[in-house]
Amino acid sequence: MKLNSAAIQLLASVAIIMLTTNTVAQPLPPAFSRIQPDTFGGNMGLSNAWGDYDNDGDLDLVVAFKTGDVRLYNNELGGFTNVGPVLGLPTDGKERRAIAWGDYDGDGYLDLYIGSNRQGNELFHNDRSQGFTEVTEELGVGIPQVSTRQISWVDFDNSGSLDLFVADRVGPNVLFRNVDGKFVEVGTELGLADPRATVGACWFDYNRDGRLDLFLANQGTGKDALYRNDGDTFTDVAAELDMEGGARERGDGGVDCTVGDYNNDGNFDLFVATYGINKLYQNNGSGSFEEVSSAMGIEGNDHMVGASWGDFNNDGRLDLFAAGYHDEDGLRSPHDRLFQNLGETFEELDLDKTALNGGDHGVQWADFDGDGDLDISLTEGYNIAGRHPLVRNELSRETARQSLQVSVSDQDGVLNRAGAEVRIYNKQGDLLGLRLINTGDGYNSHSNKPVHFGLPGYDTVTVEVTFLARAGRQTQRYENISLAEYRGSSFHVLQH
Repeated sequence: MKLNSAAIQLLASVAIIMLTTNTVAQPLPPAFSRIQPDTFGGNMGLSNAWGDYDNDGDLDLVVAFKTGDVRLYNNELGGFTNVGPVLGLPTDGKERRAIAWGDYDGDGYLDLYIGSNRQGNELFHNDRSQGFTEVTEELGVGIPQVSTRQISWVDFDNSGSLDLFVADRVGPNVLFRNVDGKFVEVGTELGLADPRATVGACWFDYNRDGRLDLFLANQGTGKDALYRNDGDTFTDVAAELDMEGGARERGDGGVDCTVGDYNNDGNFDLFVATYGINKLYQNNGSGSFEEVSSAMGIEGNDHMVGASWGDFNNDGRLDLFAAGYHDEDGLRSPHDRLFQNLGETFEELDLDKTALNGGDHGVQWADFDGDGDLDISLTEGYNIAGRHPLVRNELSRETARQSLQVSVSDQDGVLNRAGAEVRIYNKQGDLLGLRLINTGDGYNSHSNKPVHFGLPGYDTVTVEVTFLARAGRQTQRYENISLAEYRGSSFHVLQH
């Protein structure tokens, strides 16, 4: 049968319409590429954390492995080299599954706390980037029987020095107060020795009273917790705020949590990755939360393990990456999910057969190459043939440059103000975004890094940093900050 010209034109039009419709309905996955696949090919990686251990201005990466190896990848000249063995970090032995950077002694160099599974934790002092010396017994922070999950270096009492929180999967959680460089366990007397199976822990000032509060993602039948910091004690208010996580079976429960202002209203929201139904708690700004995972398109019923917020496309809205796995008759395979923030809702992008489908535990965003967009480190702990991929964001140069990074330090220039808040405004005074100086997320990890803002269409902005101090919430404001001036670096705010 021959078609006349009108019929041919009609079929061509239908094909174009179908192609256009499919393109709109099926957005292309984001452009990411894996770098140094051989270097980042080792299996059984669990936790990963970013920090500039040698103070050379770029972020280095540490990864803890189930095999006991702790690899410290030095970021130098655009490439990464494992310098852990040379600097004295462990290379085998007991299972090490949690890791956190924090300058506990304020000497200007990031120290490293490593958590194990019931075989004792370790604290390594950074000897001015020339090596790491274990000081665990000297400082009394080993906790022999703890099954460590989330570690957080935070100043919970606003004393100006870093305290240490350790979540325990099999026993009471532990909180050490830093007293003149020595650590004293105070969790029991302050009401934080929660015996439930804690895996995720997020510190943030949810009610704006000037003190860091603590959310706990608890596994199994134990409910989640939100401990309000009352100064001389902590009070669990999760029940009254309806944030306990709902009914659970033995194999369900919270695994990780991550804090971010996804709707740019100036209040911190909270995502909880679970074995079961994920939770997204929207902060109403009045000290209360509303669970909106279904309404916002972030839910699912699977095994989500690690999660972290990050604006991967620099459009000014926080997106969410959640790493996890499918479990089919005991066979586990990675199941990674990237939710793009569209403003009114989230859309899950298809990561199948992309560079981003490669983790089941650790998730850590960071602009490791200084080009203005967020790259990502992942770990895969369950697959014996797995890896711990480092993935570069391939945004266009123009789009990547539409961003600003902000780093925050104390009066001495030490980058240890975890829990401080950074807000960005335009010239008209409109809020463009809010970020939390990291207190730990992404599965048992605490990175020490600048916060990142995508700022499309802006050349100059106002930066506002809120510190939590003995006198309460203290804000410092800086106007007419040029994005171009800080490309490849960060705008540094020193606490007054």
